[in-house]
Amino acid sequence: MLHRALATAALAARVAPRMTVRAPIHTSAVRLGFWDNVLPLIQGNRRERQLQRKQGGLLPEDYERIREDDRRNAMLASQSSDGEALIDDTLDLPEFRGSESTEKAAAAKREKRLLRKRWGGLDAPGGVEKAEHKYSTAMFRISHRKLNLLARQISGKPIGFAILQMEFSAKRAARRVRSTLALARDHAEAKGMDANTLVVSEAWVTKGKYIKRVEIKGRARYGLITHPQARLNIVLRPGKTHEQVDEERIEKARRHVRSIGSGGLVRTNRRIINGFQRPGWAW
Repeated sequence: MLHRALATAALAARVAPRMTVRAPIHTSAVRLGFWDNVLPLIQGNRRERQLQRKQGGLLPEDYERIREDDRRNAMLASQSSDGEALIDDTLDLPEFRGSESTEKAAAAKREKRLLRKRWGGLDAPGGVEKAEHKYSTAMFRISHRKLNLLARQISGKPIGFAILQMEFSAKRAARRVRSTLALARDHAEAKGMDANTLVVSEAWVTKGKYIKRVEIKGRARYGLITHPQARLNIVLRPGKTHEQVDEERIEKARRHVRSIGSGGLVRTNRRIINGFQRPGWAW
């Protein structure tokens, strides 16, 4: 028994140095310390940039732009011994060629955006300013088929009549369409267009993202339910007022009555034929 106890004690003494108990590392503490050190730097940099903007200061990118302009002016001012300019234009230099292409691309993008939004845009063939205003809703949850019914209802109608139609419509999306029409009318009026002559010249619907969700069913089954999104786009153009439309309708009816003559009766010698007579035997 003594030898067995001594052997056990020796084995324990031999294994004990290898068995070291390590303290658990809390990752949350490490992560907390990291964000405690990094987050103030990010927020401080952002606040500093905002403060510089508010105080009218210059940011590093502004200093870089100023240095680039000074370098370009120095190149243009460089002269030879005879007094002739060494550089006619800095746009041909490789250093400024990229900036020029970037500026041209940005200008083309702005021009394309103006044509797309039609806010003071120009017509492509003649360059004449278009008297129209485009407006659209944000993407909201509705089927494009249901929204297209309202778009067809207001297309071609005067803006006041279209708003009145949406006022008394029983559709759920009619309230949003009505507010869209009212905002588009106010924006067009702010551009200098006459609100009394505005007509919904175009109205179309575009589809958005279709969000899919799980639909739980019975007996451990499931399916997919889809939440569609759509957007309404309208274009307002100046048209005819209600008084002009009524006058044209009355004038058209007057011309039709004058073309008829005396009651529209024409006497002929044609035989009266039964219109319901059918060929074949009368059984």
